[in-house]
Amino acid sequence: MDDTSFDIYLDEVGDEGSGYHIRNDPNPSRRYQRETVTERRGAVAIRCKSREVIHGFLDPESNEFATLLVYDFSFNAVKPGRRITAATISLNFGNSVQEVSPRIHNLSPFGHFAMLRTTQQQSTTRGSEINAGIQFGGELGGALKWEKTISLDMSNATTLNGSTECDDFGNEIGVSWILHENRSTKTGIPSFLRTAILIKREDNNEFQCTAKINIETDWKTELENFFGSRSSDDPILFDPEKKPTNNLNKSGYPIENLASVDLRKLSDVVFHHLLDGVIKKGRMK
Repeated sequence: MDDTSFDIYLDEVGDEGSGYHIRNDPNPSRRYQRETVTERRGAVAIRCKSREVIHGFLDPESNEFATLLVYDFSFNAVKPGRRITAATISLNFGNSVQEVSPRIHNLSPFGHFAMLRTTQQQSTTRGSEINAGIQFGGELGGALKWEKTISLDMSNATTLNGSTECDDFGNEIGVSWILHENRSTKTGIPSFLRTAILIKREDNNEFQCTAKINIETDWKTELENFFGSRSSDDPILFDPEKKPTNNLNKSGYPIENLASVDLRKLSDVVFHHLLDGVIKKGRMK
C-alpha cells in the first residue's frame, strides 16, 4: 500500500488546533465574505484564503449581475518525509433564500494541464517454448525458447484538471480542481494554487458557497492517528452590496464589465519558491 485518502475535515490526535473549524463571525459587519475559507494543520497543512470578491455586472449588453472571485489554496507537508499525493477541490454555489442559484460563467485554470513531465524507458520481455528436433522414429533435440522484447517510453507528469460541476438539472453551479503528483518522481502536488471564478447571478440577493477539499497522502502520514470529525466549515456568505476588495489589483476592476477580465492572468500554480541571496556575509560582534 502506497497511498490512502482522507477528507480535509479529519482531525489529527494530539495536534494543537487540529479540531479547528472555520465559523462565520456572528457580528453582522464581519459575517460575510470571510477571508479564511478553511484551514487544517497536522502532518500536512491545507489552507484556502479568499483574495478577491468583486461584485458587479457581467457586461453592459446583458446587464446580468456577476461576481469575480479569486481563491488561494496552499498544500504543505509539515513533517519531513511527508507529502500530499493528490487533492480535489470543490466549490458549489447556492442562493441563501432558496431562489435561483448563481451559475458559473468562467473559471481558471480550466481544462487539463501537465507539469514537470518525466519520461522513462520500460522494457517488457515475453517468452515461449517451441519444440525443435528431427524425428526418425523418435524425437531428437529439445525445447528452444524465443523471447520478444518490447521497449516503450513511459511518460508521467504532475496533472491539474479544472472543470465545472452541475446540479440535477444540468446547471453549472460549481467548480472543481483535481491535482495528482507525478507517479514516477513522487514529489507531491504543487504547494500553491490560485484560482479565479466568474459567476453570473439573476438577482442581487445574498448567496453562499460550500467549500470542500479532499486530499490523498503517503501512507506514513495517514497512519499518524487521524480520527473522523463530522463537523465542517460554515458556508461562505456573500453580500453583493459589499465594496470590491481590490487586493491583487489596486487600480480596481471593471465592475460594469467583469466578463472582460482575463482570468488566466489572475490564476497561478507554484511547486515551491526559491529564496535567493540567503547566504550573507557579516562580521561577528
